[in-house]
Amino acid sequence: MTSVFASYADKAWPYRFAGSLRITTIAGGTPSDPKVAEGWLKTKLADKDDLIREKVAEVMIERGITADEAAREVDTLKHLNGFKRDENGLYIEGRQLKAALKEAASVAVASGKLTARGWGKTNKGLLSYLAEHVVVVEDRLHLGTFEATGIMQRFVHTFRGTGIQYEEYVSDARVDFTVITDHDFTAEQWALIWLTGEQQGIGASRSQGFGRYTVTRWDAQPAA
Repeated sequence: MTSVFASYADKAWPYRFAGSLRITTIAGGTPSDPKVAEGWLKTKLADKDDLIREKVAEVMIERGITADEAAREVDTLKHLNGFKRDENGLYIEGRQLKAALKEAASVAVASGKLTARGWGKTNKGLLSYLAEHVVVVEDRLHLGTFEATGIMQRFVHTFRGTGIQYEEYVSDARVDFTVITDHDFTAEQWALIWLTGEQQGIGASRSQGFGRYTVTRWDAQPAA
């Protein structure tokens, strides 16, 4: 769908960049459909998963309950997170890349790499300014694959107790995207944001080291 004001797009958003990321390993953070998760767990885990058995035994001891009761409790605390899918494969949302840019800018400001305030004619703070003046055009950023590389499992703490978290991950993901903005950020400012973001990562489980990436393309494009 084309805006009736499309002829003015180059004035509204005069700076446009085509970018690409190569992500070492990205973890999916979207809760799977309960039926999909249940089916996967039945086929992949059944009663052969050592981690499940160990957790059941642990709950039995902690709670003083039977194996069946512990198994039911552990079962309610299993979660499967992954990626969204469409006809072009697995993808993350454009809003996730924008969130990653905002996080990178926040870290850069905290370390003094970028000034916190004085952005634009109203002297706004960088975080709110970036949120309003930088846009990731695509709604869906495909990872270049139709299947996850694998599924990792780990313990997580929830309000209901300690559960088992399962997360799909994709190794060596490649993402292409477009950024538009109405602010003429310098090459150095963009570099400081992106270089910070490369180490902060994108996607789920970033605290576990997932989602770190390399910017392999950042080319200025003619405005649309």
